[in-house]
Amino acid sequence: MTMRRRIKLRFSPWDLGAYGVLCFWALVAGYPLVWMVLTALKKDAELYRAPFALPQKPHWSNFVDAWVHGHLGPCVINSVEVTVLSLVIGLGLSVACAFAFSRLNFGPLQTFLWAYVMFGFLVPDSVRFFPLMVFFAKIGLFDSIWALALIYAAGGIPWNTFFLRAFMERIPRDYEDAAVVDGASIWQVFRHVIVPLSRAPLLTLATFHVLGVWNEFLMAFFLTSSESARTLPVGVRMLTGALATNQTAIAAGLVIAVVPMAIFFIILQKHIIKGLTAGSLVG
Repeated sequence: MTMRRRIKLRFSPWDLGAYGVLCFWALVAGYPLVWMVLTALKKDAELYRAPFALPQKPHWSNFVDAWVHGHLGPCVINSVEVTVLSLVIGLGLSVACAFAFSRLNFGPLQTFLWAYVMFGFLVPDSVRFFPLMVFFAKIGLFDSIWALALIYAAGGIPWNTFFLRAFMERIPRDYEDAAVVDGASIWQVFRHVIVPLSRAPLLTLATFHVLGVWNEFLMAFFLTSSESARTLPVGVRMLTGALATNQTAIAAGLVIAVVPMAIFFIILQKHIIKGLTAGSLVG
């Protein structure tokens, strides 16, 4: 009897309705991705004849055309370099800032410095395009991966600092007090106590940063003009010119850009959830 009640509660009409809505939303969100993959495996004639049908025979040559004729190889390398550089710089500065604001006292400057960091939330990207173009042109970094890496790193600092500070303030000070008693310096406390305890939120922020930088288009489009600094989203955009008459190859280029990050997110989704809920479990 108890088992029957549990089953009834588990599969109540409300639960079935919720699962139905979620399944419907999954189909709506996932269908464009499925259609893109199926399109990438067709020939153009087959696409125009039956755009929503399954491919009669997979044509893997579309991926070769997108990679070779679209010059996506250098774009992938540039995207990886920009992502890694911006991640190391941005997250490194963010965790240091968060530690300083959560553990150190700057006196009267505390509020001003915190407001200065948080001011980054108020500046939209559309306002920064032209000033950044002029600035990087004057210092000789326009059309380089370093310009993009610095912009992406700086753009993530406000949110990363805000998120990490909230987490670090929940870490009991007993841990660092014990380390200080053992003779640890403030740098050693930061490196050997705070950073290891902040591993979950750091991994979450790193995941979101990688996804955001990998897919960012507008800033990369405005600040790069050559293949030597072009990232993958811009390279995929250029496929419409290089392969204008080969729609299936363009779809293959989109698959090349999307699938790696989709796999990356699926692998790390458990760590993302763990990082988002870690603050409530500290202490």
